Amino acid sequence: MSIPKHPAGLGPAGKRLWTTVLTDYWMDGEPHKLAILEHACKVSDRIEELESAAEGEPLTVLGSARQLTIHPLIGEVRAQRGLLTTLLKSLQLPEGEETDEEMDASQKRIQRAKKAAAARWGHR
Repeated sequence: MSIPKHPAGLGPAGKRLWTTVLTDYWMDGEPHKLAILEHACKVSDRIEELESAAEGEPLTVLGSARQLTIHPLIGEVRAQRGLLTTLLKSLQLPEGEETDEEMDASQKRIQRAKKAAAARWGHR
């Protein structure tokens, strides 16, 4: 199993994310997930660019009414991080490896829940 080549145009942060995710998770046959991952990698690059641009800048700037307000780059980094989180969650990657015992317990809970729902709603 080899990692698909990263899409053209990715920067260092995007390439790192691409390699990290595809080293641990196989997405062959799931082009929609690869497209989401590519977008997440581009967002990761954007975050790195914004953080570099914000280095050395003050935390606050004067707003349109001459009031002190947070630097716009800070808000944009926050927004991009939220987008990155949303994209990565939409990949539905497993949080961690379950042991056989945990998987068995999980399966048992699911079966109990199904039986309870069937009893409650009269489905068999």
